[in-house]
Amino acid sequence: MTKSFRIGRLFGIDIELDYTWFIVFFLLAAALSMGVFAGRLPHLSLGLRWLVAAFTTVLFFGSVLLHELSHSVVAKAEGLNISGITLFIFGGVSKMTEEPKSAAAEFKIAVAGPLMSLVLAAICLAFSFGSRFVPGGTVFAVVFGWLGAMNGMLAVFNMLPGFPLDGGRVLRAGLWKGLADLQEATRIAATFGQGIGVLMIVGGIFLFFIARNAGFLWLALIGWFLTQMAQSSYQQAVLRHALSGVPISQAMTAQVQALPPDLSLDRVVNEYIMAFNHPAFPVLDGERLLGLLCLSDIHRVPRHQWPYVTARQVVPPLTEQSMIAPDTDAWDALVRMTAENCGRLLVVEDGALRGIISRTDIMRLMRMRMQLGG
Repeated sequence: MTKSFRIGRLFGIDIELDYTWFIVFFLLAAALSMGVFAGRLPHLSLGLRWLVAAFTTVLFFGSVLLHELSHSVVAKAEGLNISGITLFIFGGVSKMTEEPKSAAAEFKIAVAGPLMSLVLAAICLAFSFGSRFVPGGTVFAVVFGWLGAMNGMLAVFNMLPGFPLDGGRVLRAGLWKGLADLQEATRIAATFGQGIGVLMIVGGIFLFFIARNAGFLWLALIGWFLTQMAQSSYQQAVLRHALSGVPISQAMTAQVQALPPDLSLDRVVNEYIMAFNHPAFPVLDGERLLGLLCLSDIHRVPRHQWPYVTARQVVPPLTEQSMIAPDTDAWDALVRMTAENCGRLLVVEDGALRGIISRTDIMRLMRMRMQLGG
């Protein structure tokens, strides 16, 4: 089961909600209705406070979405591919499938989000101030005052100099410009990110015991998340460095055992999947490639029908998404597998099957290159 689902598309970018988003939505709405708004809007009933809190939470995540959209739009203008934006328990993230082409591009992409948050903060605070002079505008003044403050805090927090925060990306851009080494710049910026994360963890736990306020545990949790993201971001940079410029022809399985299209599924399982201990095989009708038949495709057919259903009837149709050229970078292939949530791709050249590439093949290549100092 996927962890997120698509809710729309803006500027050609898919917008997704992770299931963890609903957790933070409820927690934030509860904190607003029973905390902030209980003190500032005491004249409202509990039901109305919950309604206003839910509305405010939606607007806040709308602000987070605009923050991430700013990154994504600038990244697309710089020629980068954005696979989507996901809102989740810690806010939002733009999914760039490649690194910026230069330090200048990195800087422009990084500052776009905080600048949007500052603009939103100014607009919300202006609206809050104006609402105070409108009869019955107290609710709007409180709501937009809180939104203004939160957007300002979002901008400030994201500009902390720790990768992968926006400020960490600005730091990496400066280091990249000075050192002319993206991997080393990433390592230093990620170290700053881990340091900031550790400080947030220690500070959050310390303040929790001093103030007895559970809200500080959230600070510690965000710090933990930041340390994990900083570490994984550097590991990803190392992986990219090891695989970029290496064609998948160096990692693919070239001698591929193909299935005849009219073979029954029970024979496919017994004579191929079990015999070769492999979960997927291409289906060839003569020289014509029909597609890749996976064990998951076979499982969709009731077991008692396996003797009567053939590979031709079950194999998914061949698509551009299931094929890749042999001269494609191994890193690009890995990114594509991750984005499309598939474990292997058919390597095809001029309509002919040349092999199969899997995540395992790519990781094996990466380990070998790193052991050899490549």
